[in-house]
Amino acid sequence: MVESVREAVANHWAQRGKGGSDDLVSVRVGRPGVAVLAALVDSLAERGVERSWIHVGRAATLPGAYGLGRSAWDLAVIKDGIPLAAIVLKTLGGPSYSNNYNNRIQELTSIAFDVRRQYGSQELNRLQPHLGLFFILQENERVNAPVRKPDDTYERLGDGLSYKERLGETFEQFCKDGLYDGVCYVSSGGDADSSFEEPRPEMSIDNFIAKFAQRVISLAQLQGATGVTAVAFGEMLARRSDIHEVLVGLTSTPTGMLAAESAVIRRRRTLLADLRKLALADDTNETRMQKALDGQYWIFGGQYIGIAARRDLMNLHQHDIPLISADRSLNIIELKGPEAPLVRRPRDNHLILSSAVHEAVGQCMNYLRTLDEMGAALGTLHRHDLNLDYDYRRARATVVIGYPQRAASSVTREQIDQTIRTYNAHLSRIQVLTYADLIDSAERALEFEEDGGQSSVPE
Repeated sequence: MVESVREAVANHWAQRGKGGSDDLVSVRVGRPGVAVLAALVDSLAERGVERSWIHVGRAATLPGAYGLGRSAWDLAVIKDGIPLAAIVLKTLGGPSYSNNYNNRIQELTSIAFDVRRQYGSQELNRLQPHLGLFFILQENERVNAPVRKPDDTYERLGDGLSYKERLGETFEQFCKDGLYDGVCYVSSGGDADSSFEEPRPEMSIDNFIAKFAQRVISLAQLQGATGVTAVAFGEMLARRSDIHEVLVGLTSTPTGMLAAESAVIRRRRTLLADLRKLALADDTNETRMQKALDGQYWIFGGQYIGIAARRDLMNLHQHDIPLISADRSLNIIELKGPEAPLVRRPRDNHLILSSAVHEAVGQCMNYLRTLDEMGAALGTLHRHDLNLDYDYRRARATVVIGYPQRAASSVTREQIDQTIRTYNAHLSRIQVLTYADLIDSAERALEFEEDGGQSSVPE
């Protein structure tokens, strides 16, 4: 079966551009790349890797960190919901070798580091998947000519060497640094009659496939010996201290998705229960609530992707929680104490919001006015000097204040909610919430629909 891999590699550049496909793998690696992947699948199966473990396309994902979600690979080996290994297939062709070379190295570095970062904890480190790189270089005169180092750059790995030699040096460094466990490095010409070359004997097709298959089988045996299940693996992910960055990569299998999501949801339910107790405690103030909410941006809703890198984005202002929406716009969260009064009853007997609420809203108005007046200039400054790319136009603000159960006994929560709704109806860019509203909303977002006593995950 290795011969079929060699044949697919030899024909890669000659077949590129012939025909099309809507398959995700075809889009990512090109239609000829699908032939290489298919041959790799056959070769791995011939060496004892179960075909049912091997996934390509949308199912070829690993857990990733840094908010990237599922880390997409071209081939992944997953047994019982636990990733064992993966392969990324990359190519480098002309005519613009310089730009393409830089792009490929950046892509290969980031995808591997993203996975390695996710397995950084002590208990996850032993479950590190075997990461493989399969690289095809288009052979011609340019890739064999020495590349002159630009005068205005630092020393680079492989300076003075050809692109073919530089790639070999870079891939060797990848393995030394632990980014990749195995590399297959081949080159082939652009016509149907061309053969292929293996510039580095240690990075040959035979060595790559043999090592990859052997490692997969060893990891599968280790998984069976240790008794690690998809549920246990999901709980390990959930125990990561930076869980808000961990977007589950196990969703390539229903078992893995349920295990990992269940672990995360249990952790979040516990956090919300603790948050409610804290809000009701007599000695809790704004500072304690702010500390408890630190980093937990998911509580405010799924439309937010993180918290701004700085709290002092605007002159003279320090924001409690500057949330970043998917469109890079801001929602400034202003936290006040849960003990703050929410309503009062003036002489006409209609409830109105307290002065504490009005002051918090006025504070947010000043935030928004500053963003409107200075946002465009500061946005440019922050992008160029701080590498912060936020959209400060038409920002919003949310005041979180008070807890209805801590109000006077003569006022019900329904009355408080109605008074706040009336107030919010007259605001356009500022919203007032109580801590009870915030926690209730987050708890509802974690609820699963019940079907015959089993929790189901929506598609």
